[in-house]
Amino acid sequence: MATSLAPFPNLLVPYDGSDPARAALKFALGIAAGGAKVTLINIVDETTVMAQSVSSSIVAFDPTPLMDALDAQGSAVLDDAAAECRTANVVVAAKELVHEQPVAGILAAIEKYSIDLVIMGTHARKGVARTFLGSTTEGVLRLSRVPVLTVRTVDRVASSPFATAVVAVDDSETADAAVTVAAMLARTAGTQIIACHAIDTATLYENAMAYGFDPEQLAGDMRQEGAAIVQRSLQRASLPADTPVAIVEGNAADAVIKEADARRATAIVAGSHGRRGLRRFFLGSVAESIVRNSDIPVLVVPARV
Repeated sequence: MATSLAPFPNLLVPYDGSDPARAALKFALGIAAGGAKVTLINIVDETTVMAQSVSSSIVAFDPTPLMDALDAQGSAVLDDAAAECRTANVVVAAKELVHEQPVAGILAAIEKYSIDLVIMGTHARKGVARTFLGSTTEGVLRLSRVPVLTVRTVDRVASSPFATAVVAVDDSETADAAVTVAAMLARTAGTQIIACHAIDTATLYENAMAYGFDPEQLAGDMRQEGAAIVQRSLQRASLPADTPVAIVEGNAADAVIKEADARRATAIVAGSHGRRGLRRFFLGSVAESIVRNSDIPVLVVPARV
């Protein structure tokens, strides 16, 4: 395996000491062993404290002691994270307490420290709650100009975190961006790439029957078309023509996650929609659904990186 992760020389880990944050740090340390530097930030969101002090009409409330306590707690967890980095012989480029709302603070840190990849933890929700991403993760995924990698649990972070990646491929610019990043990982980290194209067979069969087509023939045609889409995307990214390809069927996000599990992948790579204005607040449904439901790390790549 190569000894440099050139695509991501500067890593940002928003760290609060929680289990998901520790998982994100573990992933960062794994790839930083190839030569990357880590920036650590702890977000001190004073909004709630200040709102409480302003709205209190019965007893005067001085927020200073609580803010000092938040700062002390944040500094302590940053020191712990920096110590882990030193133990792993990983360079800490910077560590900072950020006094800002979480999403705005992380986005500002991306610009301030010229970050190439954000690695952040997501909470392992179950049942209906798993349908909803945390507001911070959601906001950063939608607004970040650089790739964002989400990590759920420490035990799903491999010793070589980019050893094998399943890349979601469709006929879009966002998928091309994801494949381009996957190609950089293949060249610099020795990542084994599996290009995965999903065919929504449920919709396919419904539409075929409604319009009088032979559903099996139509499914076969779509598999061929999917294989051609993947090969064109691989070619544009200068990946070898013999890169493994999986044409899977079913709900796109579920099928990609299932394929990643079958291949024992250490990460999934997917593109997010490169929208502008108000439309940028909506992630592509496939990328968002993969992040919500995948137990292994997911690298979400904006349309242009």
